[in-house]
Amino acid sequence: ALQTSDADTAEVSILYSFSPVPGEEQASVFSNVNRGIIGIEMSHGEAMLRFGPSQMIAGNLSFEKVIARFAEEQGVAEDDIPTQVGFQRFEAAQFLISVEGEAVVERLFRGNLLVDQTQVTEQGVADLARRMGAWMSANLQDDGRMVYRYWPSRSRESISTNMIRQWMASVCLVRLGRHFDDPIMLQRAEQNIRYNLAHYYSEEEGLGFIEHGGKVKLGALALAALAIAEHPEREALRAYEDALGRSIDVLWQSDGSFRTFLKPADRTGQDNFYPGEALLYQSTIYRETKDPVLLQRIEDSADHYWSWHLAHRNPAFTPWHTMAYANIWRETANSEFSDKIIEMNDWLLSMQQSAPEAYPDVDGRFYDPDRQQFGPPHASSTGVYLEGLIQAYKVASDLEDTERAEAYRRGIVQGIRSLMQLEFRDDIDMYYVSARDQVRGGIRTTVYNNEIRVDNVQHGLMALLQILRTFEADDYLLE
Repeated sequence: ALQTSDADTAEVSILYSFSPVPGEEQASVFSNVNRGIIGIEMSHGEAMLRFGPSQMIAGNLSFEKVIARFAEEQGVAEDDIPTQVGFQRFEAAQFLISVEGEAVVERLFRGNLLVDQTQVTEQGVADLARRMGAWMSANLQDDGRMVYRYWPSRSRESISTNMIRQWMASVCLVRLGRHFDDPIMLQRAEQNIRYNLAHYYSEEEGLGFIEHGGKVKLGALALAALAIAEHPEREALRAYEDALGRSIDVLWQSDGSFRTFLKPADRTGQDNFYPGEALLYQSTIYRETKDPVLLQRIEDSADHYWSWHLAHRNPAFTPWHTMAYANIWRETANSEFSDKIIEMNDWLLSMQQSAPEAYPDVDGRFYDPDRQQFGPPHASSTGVYLEGLIQAYKVASDLEDTERAEAYRRGIVQGIRSLMQLEFRDDIDMYYVSARDQVRGGIRTTVYNNEIRVDNVQHGLMALLQILRTFEADDYLLE
């Protein structure tokens, strides 16, 4: 019998199927996707160290980290690890047992319960959005500062930050307040905007800067301006938005491209992200003003970046340009924009993982193991792709392209399941978390990395708010 005065839950792993792992197989066997599924045993001389799969999930440990730690303790050089350290893999049946009152036993998969696709319902998605919104609220500090990165295993916040993601959080807070018609949330969103302005905004010769670490990024300028533009108290903040808009205009070039950094002036890059974020803001302004000069600039940029995208295809480009082009298409009915939206999102769906050989908890995420040049899987990627896909779905539906609308709908529903799988929802998947109020409703980075970054939550939440306004109850069903 389990007896303790302190614990209310016990996690038990039953280990079995030990097998040696030769050096040439170590990279594939001890890969990230196997974290939390298999365990690792390392030996050197008489020393042996073993990590079970649920232990690695609870500690947020990678195979790479535990191997390096063991080798350092044993005085084995990195290059000698494959020949001097013995490795075994093993399986583990994972159980969570309540030890208060009548015992309740839950069979875990990678330290969690599997989310079935049937759990994606209208009510389930609405509840998920509310919990994610509660996480945003819980992590918005009294002075308006938003927590950027949090480590549940250590109950600790990172001191790092990122202006792009912080200002996206501001946009999300505004949309959250508007969606739920919540004046308190809108007040908190304004407080967050003003906190960010007080700490990161400056002006030089009439240009508004969002600066951190010596960098002024096009994307941060655009998202800060968008957050202000969408807030009901926009007029009180208009001077900031206008100055930020002037900076975006300065970065626009006559060939339709954008310089992506104001500081350092010679810095380039991030073309998959920042120009699309700028176009999203500009398309929002065009919908208000119908300014023909601005429309021509947007069309020139769309032409420039479409050629660039086809030569440097990357899924990260798709959602930002989809959202921007959808805004313009709704005002102009220009088929060049709808055609681009459809081509981009048709290709994006090929990145969604649902192969039968994959572990069931990764189904629905946007990651192709055969195209790793596009980066690792990440909750924020799934979230922002859903933001784009719901706009693509609306465009395809308006065009009465039922086949494509159905493909986008199915991709959206599968992506929602992935977000549900990544959520810290209850005491079962938070069994190793002490600061649960700060974690509940947060979205893990992956099923095997429990770090919560603010964009893990905000992108998915902004997508869900759009989906809830667009889908009917039956649209959440796959069959």
